[in-house]
Amino acid sequence: MAIKSFLDLDVYEESFGLSLEIEDLIKEFPRREEFLLTDQMRRASRAIPALIAEGYAKRETVAVFKKFLRDAIGEANEMINHIAFAKARKYLSPNKADELIERYNVVGRKLTKLKENWRKF
Repeated sequence: MAIKSFLDLDVYEESFGLSLEIEDLIKEFPRREEFLLTDQMRRASRAIPALIAEGYAKRETVAVFKKFLRDAIGEANEMINHIAFAKARKYLSPNKADELIERYNVVGRKLTKLKENWRKF
């Protein structure tokens, strides 16, 4: 299938879905985390699909697109850290946290593969 839009990228769809899921999960975190962990998780999870979308719009310059993808990988790694923290503080069940960490690892791997294989068409 030809890629006609960032919406055609599986990694965009996956990261967007994860951001929606994270939004629902963090509602249950303690109020004291509202301006700390909750805010950081909201920003990082939303940043991944946003960086993919913005980078795709600037894809004519391959190096620029790859920079956006690198930044998205960084945000995925940040989410892994935040989820591990939430697990350690028992804000998330171990099973749910491990599932989310694996899903963000998959997003990171897909972003890395896209970054390594992208070339101007």
